[in-house]
Amino acid sequence: MNMLSKRVFPYFQPIMAADTNDIYSYEALGRYEDDDGEVKSLGDFFSDKSVSRADALSVDRVVRKLALEKFAREGGEQYLFINLRLDWIDNFNENPEEAPTVKWAREFGVDLKKIVIEITEEEFFADKETVADIINYYRKIGCRIAIDDYGKGASDIDRLAMISPDILKIDMDCIHKSEQSYHYREYIKSISSFAERVGIEVLYEGIENQAQLDFCIGAKGRYYQGFLLAKPQPSIRDASADRETFISSACRLVTALHEKSERVNARREQWDLKVEEFFEKRAFDYNNENINDYFSQMLAELSPQIKRIFLCNRWGEQLSYNIETRSGGVKLSDCRHRNWSWRGYFQESMIILDAGLKSHLTPVYRDVTAKEKIYTYIRPINRNIYLFIDILHAEGG
Repeated sequence: MNMLSKRVFPYFQPIMAADTNDIYSYEALGRYEDDDGEVKSLGDFFSDKSVSRADALSVDRVVRKLALEKFAREGGEQYLFINLRLDWIDNFNENPEEAPTVKWAREFGVDLKKIVIEITEEEFFADKETVADIINYYRKIGCRIAIDDYGKGASDIDRLAMISPDILKIDMDCIHKSEQSYHYREYIKSISSFAERVGIEVLYEGIENQAQLDFCIGAKGRYYQGFLLAKPQPSIRDASADRETFISSACRLVTALHEKSERVNARREQWDLKVEEFFEKRAFDYNNENINDYFSQMLAELSPQIKRIFLCNRWGEQLSYNIETRSGGVKLSDCRHRNWSWRGYFQESMIILDAGLKSHLTPVYRDVTAKEKIYTYIRPINRNIYLFIDILHAEGG
């Protein structure tokens, strides 16, 4: 299709911000009018491998210029996301001030600090220093930098280190797959946690239903985009977004967090009571030569949900056998002298327990051996010895 003969123009999709519950920005998206006068997306055109680089660039420049012109007239305090491929930017590595986006923004009076340059090219193998120089130029003149489709492909960390973005847009395919896949859900959460630690903001795109929005808000991130909240629209001035849906989802999250905290505290107190009652009936003595029998009896009496019981010292070294539930019976596994201080929950637990708490329950995680969902109850026996009880997690509990 000869898109150069069509009327092409921008639409603007609102992006919501969690801190304001309002529109933070608009992404400029390409549209064209077909022979019947129907407005259609240019997405397939730009992703078509048969379309030449020159044709794609020519069409994109028309859309980009019109978007900046309209943003200058209608934009307020919000930002504008402009999609650029790295190989297009590379055309101006010797004279970045001549880049069309920069020239048009200045021509129309757009504040460069209101522009977010969204890098969309995944497979670009230009010299890293050249790319870094171009990106740094955009950053120097005030633009923010975003990486699109993060989580897609295998070179994300290389692009991340090279570009050092302000915003990561999580790949929409990951978000859609998260509805059915535990692995994708945990992957997205890990990206969000990583971004938070290194000072990068997260934007979730492609949100199409309530379940996806609820998950993304729970996974943490500042920005949200998708048809559920707002479809691409021809006008910035008259653009609207579903604030009610967004706010209600955030409120549900906070309510659920409080309810979960109450459940976890109640569960921890129940385990405190069970362990204390057992200790009262049978005095604990780590030096007792029948310690394995002692823990076997504890496993049998406390709860059928127990997966294993063991002791560690405060440096992470295991002091006892694993007393484990296996096929309705009890099995002893010699894991003495193994060190578990490398485990994230161990480090977190030591910090919490050193603050004076009686015990700690870890978040639910998957056991690396059986892949079952479990959580761990940890309780100091004295300053140097800690009781660990791995407990099977009941769904919905």
